[in-house]
Amino acid sequence: MLELIIGAIILSVFFSIMGPMLQWIQTSKRTNERHLSAMQELSMQMETLSAIPVAELSTEYLSSLTVSETTQTLIPDAELTATMTPGEQQMQRLSLAISWTNDGGRPVEPKRLTAWFPLEPKGGTE
Repeated sequence: MLELIIGAIILSVFFSIMGPMLQWIQTSKRTNERHLSAMQELSMQMETLSAIPVAELSTEYLSSLTVSETTQTLIPDAELTATMTPGEQQMQRLSLAISWTNDGGRPVEPKRLTAWFPLEPKGGTE
């Protein structure tokens, strides 16, 4: 009878530890999926922008960019921001960032991607 009681105590301790650990694993997995999805979204957006002539990349166009539906389903409150700033040697820097809040309501450090584009006469940011 004593062995049965000790076995039950050991099993209850084991299951009480496993619950929070499984919850932590699930939360960690969801966080990693969101970070990966954000980076994939930034890569896709940057690839799309690199196919557009630099003269058409106006501030209005960049402010109209939105997160894709796929990313929006995984990260419901994701916000995409794009900025273009002139640099040196006839180049300009295009920076994309996605920000969101975690399940606890705290802001997550934004994921960023930056590329350099040549300045074109009669277009772009000068």
